[in-house]
Amino acid sequence: MQIDDNGFEMTDLDKLLSDYKNELKTLYGNDFTIKPEGVIDNIAVSNSYLNMKLEGQIAFLLKQFDPETAEGEWQDALYERIGLSRKRAAKTAFICNVKGTPALVCPPASLVIRSKTDNSEFENIDEFTITEDGTALVEFQCVVEGAVEVKNSDEFELISAPSGITAVTCGEDIHLILGQDEESDAEFRARFHNSKNYTVKATRNANLSNLSKYVDNIAFLKIIDKKSDNSFEPGDIKIIAHHNTTDEVFAKAIFDTVADGVKYLGDTAVTVYDSYEQPVVIRFQNASEIEVDIMADVKVRSGYYPNTVFNKAKENVLKYIKERVFGLESTIYATEFIVPILETDGVEAVQNIKVKRSDTDVEYLDNVSLTREQIPIFAAERIILNEDK
Repeated sequence: MQIDDNGFEMTDLDKLLSDYKNELKTLYGNDFTIKPEGVIDNIAVSNSYLNMKLEGQIAFLLKQFDPETAEGEWQDALYERIGLSRKRAAKTAFICNVKGTPALVCPPASLVIRSKTDNSEFENIDEFTITEDGTALVEFQCVVEGAVEVKNSDEFELISAPSGITAVTCGEDIHLILGQDEESDAEFRARFHNSKNYTVKATRNANLSNLSKYVDNIAFLKIIDKKSDNSFEPGDIKIIAHHNTTDEVFAKAIFDTVADGVKYLGDTAVTVYDSYEQPVVIRFQNASEIEVDIMADVKVRSGYYPNTVFNKAKENVLKYIKERVFGLESTIYATEFIVPILETDGVEAVQNIKVKRSDTDVEYLDNVSLTREQIPIFAAERIILNEDK
């Protein structure tokens, strides 16, 4: 494994076996060779796999101790050291008027209502008593977590209610407390970036933070300007994204986020309107999806059916890819996929693992490098596993 200022690169099996052979040549002479399936060959392969497994564990720790790549509870622990805590999920709550029989006492969660607007359901948080005038102000909470918009004009139907409750109506002031989903790793990371700069929203970090909700992972979003690319003119900005919404919604988000006075670059152009109903053209770059093929020779253990093993190995590779997240400007090293294949029950060895672009590369390579406007796309049918007998 090589670790330097640019990150780390894991060692593949061929390199480990070559180093093993060169080391043994110092003991047995330059004509020494490792014979396939020989005793030394088996020892060398076994030791190499142990080395690769150790490198995988080191790579995992390097990822989790880096604030740019840490995930889940590792990210929580790392960011808490600088005073940042993940925003936990919360339920939407609001206050409305309940009508019913005077003196009726209703326990918590005894009254369930449903919005006629979007079918969201709410229940009373605390016990309440209907007053002498037949009403009570009651605080309701959504039965599920997340942001649910409630307006004073909304109408509700009774789903479950104590006998004597007749109606629920909203007043002029519903005291809405909007809920939220638990902050994702990408959102938490964007807020970490933003926390280091408390200036106006025009900063790159703030723009990344504001636009991060429109991508599935922050790795699918880049903002390029003069500070990050000297070829840009002052005031030029290029937003590159593989967004999860429509071009129109994303363009409006850019307009609401980026400060005035910039020149937008990109192939996608959408017209939005300012507060004076004047048209403004927002340009950005939709990331190109590049299909990537993976190929490897896999030796299956005796007693295992190859097709079953291969299907499971492909599932493991796709699971690794989902967790790893290959974003814009990724470099995909073939050796990264050795470990998930090796971890498949029934796999004895992995040899000659390579990758290539489906659209341009003719031959398989050790790695594939994409531009800052491209993201890789993987699929089970483009993972070719050959039986190595």
